[in-house]
Amino acid sequence: MNVAVKEPVYIIIPVHNRKQITLKCLENLNQCGDLQRYHVVVVDDGSTDGTTEAINSLYPDVIVLPGDGNLWWTGAIKKGMEYAYQQGAEYFIWLNDDCLVSDRAIQDLVSFSHQFDNSIVGCQGYELNNPATIAFGGKVKSWKGYQIVNFPKDQVSECDLLSGNLVCIHKIVVDKIGYPDPNILPHYGGDSLFLIRARKAGFKIFVDTKHPIYNISNEPKLAPIRWLFKEGHPLIIFNLLFTPQSILHWRVWILLAWKDYYILGIPIFIVNYVRSILLPVIAVSTLRFLPLSFRYQISSFKRNFN
Repeated sequence: MNVAVKEPVYIIIPVHNRKQITLKCLENLNQCGDLQRYHVVVVDDGSTDGTTEAINSLYPDVIVLPGDGNLWWTGAIKKGMEYAYQQGAEYFIWLNDDCLVSDRAIQDLVSFSHQFDNSIVGCQGYELNNPATIAFGGKVKSWKGYQIVNFPKDQVSECDLLSGNLVCIHKIVVDKIGYPDPNILPHYGGDSLFLIRARKAGFKIFVDTKHPIYNISNEPKLAPIRWLFKEGHPLIIFNLLFTPQSILHWRVWILLAWKDYYILGIPIFIVNYVRSILLPVIAVSTLRFLPLSFRYQISSFKRNFN
């Protein structure tokens, strides 16, 4: 399909040093026909593993925008959206490279956004290696913060927030509230902050569960899963409390709480951050000074106790 006849839809994929995952994402888009149907923009934030060169060789129709390694997720998404806007984009698709879409998934998101242009719509995704486990999707708000909910299948449901893995945004949203701001939250939380701003500006948020979307399981350095067994210094998890790009950083939690709850966000932040992040990190960081074999025994005892 000639570039000139592509729809004014721009799929924006932020990447950094995950060449094989990125190429698998592009191959998935190619198989679904989205690579031919839409414009695809990869924002390569300073990869040193040959990501850009591989894309240029295998997918010359894909636009690659370079970064210097300091864009992170929010900055990369903003850069891609600004480029797409200048090219005449009517719809922006956020897509993480570890997200595998299915046939018509992006088409249906665009169609929904075209029909309801005062909305933002995303998909519910499942772990590729464990399809019964929800990896991302629609969230509802409570005093505990936002919780991912398993919405009914084969429909579009209104929600309070979305994970930024696969989201369709109409141009009028950008016209009204601008772009995500990497100066506030450069990485984790940047998607949520933008969507909260959009919701408060009058846009509704929906999650689409009609298509199977899968997440390629991995353990991000800034959002580790296996705290007790992660390789590295015993304080590697504790240090993430002071890393602005990490999901464990206090600033992510307090800014999102304040943006959505205002003054009530302060006690919500204190209770949830201390209970969910600070105390567990301190406990785990203390245990990480113990030998690995002993930590496995503790983990096994905890599983049996539960």
